[in-house]
Amino acid sequence: MSAENKQIATTARRHDDMKVVLIGDSIRMGYQQLVAQKCHGAEVWGPTQNCRHSLWALDHFQEWVAAQEPDLIHVNFGIHDASLQPDGDHQIILPQYRLCLRRFIDKVKELRKPKMIWAATTPLYASEPGKPMAQWPIKEGAEIATYNAAALEIAQSEGLPVNDLHNAIVRNDFTKCLKEDGCHMTEFGNDVLADAVVKAIGALM
Repeated sequence: MSAENKQIATTARRHDDMKVVLIGDSIRMGYQQLVAQKCHGAEVWGPTQNCRHSLWALDHFQEWVAAQEPDLIHVNFGIHDASLQPDGDHQIILPQYRLCLRRFIDKVKELRKPKMIWAATTPLYASEPGKPMAQWPIKEGAEIATYNAAALEIAQSEGLPVNDLHNAIVRNDFTKCLKEDGCHMTEFGNDVLADAVVKAIGALM
């Protein structure tokens, strides 16, 4: 098994346990171990590497999703997609983001077995006036809102349950949930996200 396919954290699996695959960027990597600890009756698996953006997740679908034979997939990509490149364009422009998400959903459908939960992208914030949004050149917080809105429209059209991780952070005071870099989670923030993910998974178990 390659390093990419090893799990970050997992619970001991019985024959009747549900297998859950978590796909996402470094935000997912921050809460995954907590989800594995809290999600009883499920084996929780995720790639050891950052899943980055939608195209990267799509390119690795076979090893990260299909090969794992999951019962349930909890998926997010968005922060990397919305980040701006030196040429001033997004890393994954919005039409391509929509296309990648639709293709990802289609590939999940082709597997027939797994259910899929779409998770909204968490917020970014500038901790000080004039400070760049997080560590990446995001124009403004509305960029995340735009990508979230596009993903929500697709998820709802496909009848997918949506786990609003964005609202979970805002509701619990994002200044307490996010680190000074304006993107990654504090211990409290990771706990908030883990609880939201476990709740979403539990609703489908």
